[in-house]
Amino acid sequence: MIIFTFLLLVAPLSDCQAQRNASRGFEKEMYKSRKARVADNKGGANRVAARAMKEQKKKEARRDKEDAKQLEALRKQHIENQSAATQERMLNNRKNTEIRYKEKKQKIRKEQSKPELKKTQQPTPQKVKKKAKTKDPAKQPKLKQHKIKKY
Repeated sequence: MIIFTFLLLVAPLSDCQAQRNASRGFEKEMYKSRKARVADNKGGANRVAARAMKEQKKKEARRDKEDAKQLEALRKQHIENQSAATQERMLNNRKNTEIRYKEKKQKIRKEQSKPELKKTQQPTPQKVKKKAKTKDPAKQPKLKQHKIKKY
């Protein structure tokens, strides 16, 4: 009994609780379930998001391919519905457009590849401004003077 009362006086209850709780945090971190660790781990969430983004890109690529195929089929069908003369004119227009586009690209490429060797301009000397002539104060209009109100 004496020992028990001595312990109560010497070691307050709060110190014992602090020691007990200090190890509890470590145990929780070490022995928690795998799901909880993955949720805490930022990499796990990133992996899930990366996988979802990858799948989304695949779906978009598949949709783009299907759209391109469908568009090509519609173009072929449209051309087939035209008369022979119109078909020939459409093909010639397409070829001419492609040729003009290629020429334009080549022209742009040449302009970009040419070094700009322009003659450097020398700075022009600054012009000296003439002094303004002093004006005769008698000929100047008189400015209105406002009265200052005193309170």
